[in-house]
Amino acid sequence: MAGIALPEETRVDFIALKVANLAKVSQWYQQVARLDLLRQNGDTIYLGTRLNQQVLVVLHQIKGLSPQKPVTGLDHFAILLPNPGALGAAYRIVKQDQPVTKAFQTGYQQGFLAKDPEGNGVAFTIDRAIEQYQEERQYNWEDETEETIDPAEIGKHAARDYDRLPSGTTIGYVQFRVADLASTSHYLEDGLGFREKPSPNTGEVFLAAGDYRHHIGINLRLEATLLLPTPDMYGLDYVSFILPDKMAMENILMNLDAAGLTDYDYHHENQFLMIAGPNRLTLWFRVA
Repeated sequence: MAGIALPEETRVDFIALKVANLAKVSQWYQQVARLDLLRQNGDTIYLGTRLNQQVLVVLHQIKGLSPQKPVTGLDHFAILLPNPGALGAAYRIVKQDQPVTKAFQTGYQQGFLAKDPEGNGVAFTIDRAIEQYQEERQYNWEDETEETIDPAEIGKHAARDYDRLPSGTTIGYVQFRVADLASTSHYLEDGLGFREKPSPNTGEVFLAAGDYRHHIGINLRLEATLLLPTPDMYGLDYVSFILPDKMAMENILMNLDAAGLTDYDYHHENQFLMIAGPNRLTLWFRVA
């Protein structure tokens, strides 16, 4: 049996990054992105929302190398905020740290882009429809057309400032840079069960579990000249996903077998799967 789709309850768990300066990067995520320090184990720091102890970003300090040329990996990940006021407050905080050069909206989403001290892209986003619609079916899931907006428009939403990310904040989606769309799509769709959604942008593929970006989403942006990273390079370590049940994990294993994909590690006892794929984009899956 093959071609089984990921259940829509699947979600992004957290983003793990390899960093050169743990103190500096951790300080940015706490003081600018306003994540809470949840715990630290040696050279690894876990950051997220304090109220529900939700880990969103993991930082691991290594003695590594900065890529000398562009490599496949993380373009940016999205911190999905629960309301427009939180997005406006985030904008006011971030613009004190760096110029906000890109703000955007689609038919259902609004947000802006920033970078942490080591160049990892971080988008702060909301669903524009939160305050317009009361029923899920009224969202236009297919409207991916992106337009640039004045970043100051986002700041107008802020009803008040906040000193930490509000409870309910999650990781919305991840955008990767890849050198080969076809092979990457094959292992994500046929091997793991993501489904491709319509996109107006050439050179990109948008994949999701369920019908919507924030169930989970992966954007693949083609840059054919990219090199592959080595394990000792700074940047993306892995993206962790949560599956709703054991059946979802079993379905992934059947998909991988049917697709002829064998380069992965699976720990049956802990219900844990790790796979890197053709562009060395390491993904972890665990059962909730």
